[in-house]
Amino acid sequence: MRKQITELREKMKELGIDVYIVSDKDEHLSEYTDAHFCALEEFSGFTGGDGTLAVSMNNAALWTDGRYFTQAEDELKCSGIELMRIGVAGTIPLLKWIMDELPQQGTLGFDGKCVSYFDGCTYLRAQSRGAKSITDKDVCGLCWKDRPAETVTKVWLQDEMYCGKPASVKLAELKAQMAAVGAKTHVLATLDDIAWLLNLRASDIECNPVFAAYMIVTAESAVLYSDARHFDKEILYYLSILGVELKDKDAVFEDITEVASPVLIDRKRSSYELCNSIPAGSHLIDRMNPEMTAKCIKNDIERKNIRIAQHRDSLAVTRYMHWFKTVVLPAAAALKPGENSGYTEWSTAEKLHELRAADKHFLDESFHTISAYGANAAMAHYMPSESRPVAIEPHGLYLVDSGGHYYEGTTDVTRTWSCGELNNEEKTAVTLSVIANLRLADARFLEGCSGIALDYAAREPFWRRGMNFNHGTGHGVGHVLNVHEGPTGIRYKAGTIEGAYPMLEGMYVSDEPGYYEAGKYGVRIENMLLVQKDLSNEYGNFCSFETCTFVPMDKECIDISLMNDEDIRLYNAYQQRVYDELSPDMDEAERAWLKEACEPLRRD
Repeated sequence: MRKQITELREKMKELGIDVYIVSDKDEHLSEYTDAHFCALEEFSGFTGGDGTLAVSMNNAALWTDGRYFTQAEDELKCSGIELMRIGVAGTIPLLKWIMDELPQQGTLGFDGKCVSYFDGCTYLRAQSRGAKSITDKDVCGLCWKDRPAETVTKVWLQDEMYCGKPASVKLAELKAQMAAVGAKTHVLATLDDIAWLLNLRASDIECNPVFAAYMIVTAESAVLYSDARHFDKEILYYLSILGVELKDKDAVFEDITEVASPVLIDRKRSSYELCNSIPAGSHLIDRMNPEMTAKCIKNDIERKNIRIAQHRDSLAVTRYMHWFKTVVLPAAAALKPGENSGYTEWSTAEKLHELRAADKHFLDESFHTISAYGANAAMAHYMPSESRPVAIEPHGLYLVDSGGHYYEGTTDVTRTWSCGELNNEEKTAVTLSVIANLRLADARFLEGCSGIALDYAAREPFWRRGMNFNHGTGHGVGHVLNVHEGPTGIRYKAGTIEGAYPMLEGMYVSDEPGYYEAGKYGVRIENMLLVQKDLSNEYGNFCSFETCTFVPMDKECIDISLMNDEDIRLYNAYQQRVYDELSPDMDEAERAWLKEACEPLRRD
């Protein structure tokens, strides 16, 4: 049993709480959070990116999805916490677990500032049994020893040469949208939406160029609620010119109690506490944030810059592949039994960071690099560790999923390549992933088609063989913002209407099919795509994808017998584009290696 669970139960008993829910979110429901808000990791030991912990006086359980099953099994060992696999038959739903554990007239607790409005309402359905609730106490914080302070970093202004639209125009467009739906007030809590709206960036959350803030906007005013330490004199002057007033972050919970109705708010992306602070009886216009629907469609300047960022990033990742193939693998192959080359998942990932950072326009990684050798790659969101080094060996598969923020844009790319001898099963998995990636990128579709329909192009090669991968095929990516950006997505099913959001010109989305065998290997091949207009006729406007990522796909992993002639054509065309895109910026040795790596596939 983890001592943190014991300490949490002691505090629960002191406060009269029978069941307590621990969220993995911050006050803005961010996917990634500052260390100050990593309560789920602190109390459960689970480091995955999505989960919920429930603790009663006798039991504890953690719910997560298929991306993290293998990782969670390992990290929850000896913790006294039961793993609940979302989507797997027989798994007890969280609400039922709460109701089973909550005594008659018992008390349910959660931190209402770090739980979405809808999750909070779901948890409180347990009150139908006469239970009480405490939602205004951060119980984890009350017993979390040495909790890190909240990070506060300096805000900087994204130049119009990169973002393509001044914040004054964005604010004017927002107010016009508010008027169109009859809203007098707009409440905004999502950090990437605020950063996009104001063209401001910071680093409060690692790998996410955002800063902690709320906003309340009316036709006459715009108030930004944030820590004053974020802003130097230049940014304060910029805000004043925009007509944006700055107040302390916590003041939002007082000011929101007096906002004018109707109120435009996205309750899916706002906390239970924030939503419940709106005056009783207010008319709520509950819909997706206008900023979210605007920022997912990249303007012409952003698209131009994305291509530049992708070129810079593709060079770095391809140079990494060259270094790995010509330095790391020969060193591993030359080892005698018991020897260690020193090349590990961690150290090789550090090399990739070094190659990216050599570019003067590089800002930061867009997420922590997944550098996974062999069986570790079966965990879709595996993280290498300096303290638990895993050596690269001269056989099997290596997967690297990484990305960068540049002044021009944000990237996300995954490659899986051979470290030496492969078996037929490994080759099949890589080949199918390559086929799936290229077929999706080659799709043509009517404008407005959802990612649910497009997903079949990538999954069909797997499904035909009775195989599948347990994650989405694609997600939207922000512009010098969060690497995961809604509502854009490609997936075969959706739990909400938003999950079927239409695919529109200017959207920037990943294409990342893969395959995973727990305890053996994992495969993923990922490129970034821009949605572009293709042709128009009597049936409407057709769109297609522009591939933006140019990194070789390892032909040593390919079983050409699994490919039809069109698959081979798509593969060879892509490899040729990689060579044409990168070779002019490479030195002689790199260029010679790349030419060989991009040689076309041919049937015997």
